[in-house]
Amino acid sequence: QGRATYMVAGICITWLLLNMFEEAFRFGFYDIEGTPDQSYRSKVCECDKLPCPKGFGPSLSTFFMHFIVFVFDFICTRGFAAAVLAEKSRILASIETANLIAVSLSRFDLESSATMLQTAEIP
Repeated sequence: QGRATYMVAGICITWLLLNMFEEAFRFGFYDIEGTPDQSYRSKVCECDKLPCPKGFGPSLSTFFMHFIVFVFDFICTRGFAAAVLAEKSRILASIETANLIAVSLSRFDLESSATMLQTAEIP
């Protein structure tokens, strides 16, 4: 489970880096399928082929914004998953304890049932 988590995180960070370099230098990663229609020109952009490269600085700041959102989401999601697993283990332990108490009550063994209630180990 831990390896898969880090593998997915690594793939996401690699994708963010690839997008940052494409935005900064426009080496044609998104033009693999075909060239977009370049019959229009932006008055703001002064390069020959649209879209124009933004440069390393703005692309790096965009990368860090996306990276911070990704890390925050990763931490929150991981904390939520850990809390759900802890709750699941508590529920399973209480179900097992209730099962043992029900079995002893069905045998009319009240002393054993009372002992199980007092010594139950539910996390």
